[in-house]
Amino acid sequence: MSTSYASAVSGDVSGRRDAARALLQQPIVTAASDRETFDLVRRHAPALKSMFADRLGYRLVIEPTFARLTKAPLGSTSPHRALRHADGTEFGATTYACLALVCAALIEPGTGARVSVDDLLEQVRADAREIGIVFGDPVSEERNFAAALRVLEEWGVITESGHVDEATGDGPHLDVHRDLLPHLLDIPLHGMPGPAAALARHEHEPAARRLYRRLVEDPFVARDELDDESATILARDRHELARMLEDDFGLVLEVRAEGALAYDPAGVLTDEAFPGSGTLKHACLLLLAELTERFGDSAAATLHVDVHTLDSVLADLAAARSRTWKSIYVRDLALLRRDVVALLVRLGLARPHENGLELTAPSARYRPVPAESTCR
Repeated sequence: MSTSYASAVSGDVSGRRDAARALLQQPIVTAASDRETFDLVRRHAPALKSMFADRLGYRLVIEPTFARLTKAPLGSTSPHRALRHADGTEFGATTYACLALVCAALIEPGTGARVSVDDLLEQVRADAREIGIVFGDPVSEERNFAAALRVLEEWGVITESGHVDEATGDGPHLDVHRDLLPHLLDIPLHGMPGPAAALARHEHEPAARRLYRRLVEDPFVARDELDDESATILARDRHELARMLEDDFGLVLEVRAEGALAYDPAGVLTDEAFPGSGTLKHACLLLLAELTERFGDSAAATLHVDVHTLDSVLADLAAARSRTWKSIYVRDLALLRRDVVALLVRLGLARPHENGLELTAPSARYRPVPAESTCR
């Protein structure tokens, strides 16, 4: 094999892996928003479609102006990943309903490629009244509507045109990426008997595919969350799984008695970086450090921490950092505990418990390690 050919093959594999990593983080890529990534995905389209379909059960659609990776559900034990408002709070049922109504209005036959924001809001209001959805006061209504538009703009479905019709007094307009709209959902919902039917389609998939999907998408897969067949595959095929994860996404697999962790050594392939800046992530890190130090080796396994202990540790941390943490968390320890627990659960570092939380095995990674002193 010549050096130039080997370099070309290596570059081809690296490019395919980069495209796959990009799609995991950003399942909708448009030519307008990220031309470089879009071109990379198109260049490796056949290999990517085959890999995602065979190994993960995902469908990759590539059109002239966009690429859309449609993922399958992960299951009830996987971390919950909600859409979020600009302030970081999760979407509630009303905001999701507003998002659905906005999409329905945009995709309605006869809707053009450019729509007025004011007309769109009026259509959403009318549709909501017709089916009995109440958005609340005008401030809540506008907040939900703005959140829906922001998400659709991030996905590349709409862009602000900046056009204002001075003659009619119409406000700002939106350019609509109509070709992308039908691909936001995996399948049309109008023929389904209920929401559960969308999830039931994936219940009988091969165990190997379900396991690989969990390893790719979850920060930590606990062994006691796996069915017998998946646990057998993990034990028997761990070396093959490690090779696939490295080849497909550049992930490193660790398998231990408590479960499996597939992580990115570069620290890039994640939907929520940790540790990180901000009061919540700082509080989570310090809480883990305190609990894993306090409980020592027992923190290496699933460990229940009751509400009293949580509140005691968080109160001490908040008091010591009252000048640097958000004042709302310093004043309201119940709110701080709620949001800290929610973040740790999303990160796979804890599980919810009716009386506190359960730390999972990866939390032991944050146990403080004394710095080595150098004798002189």
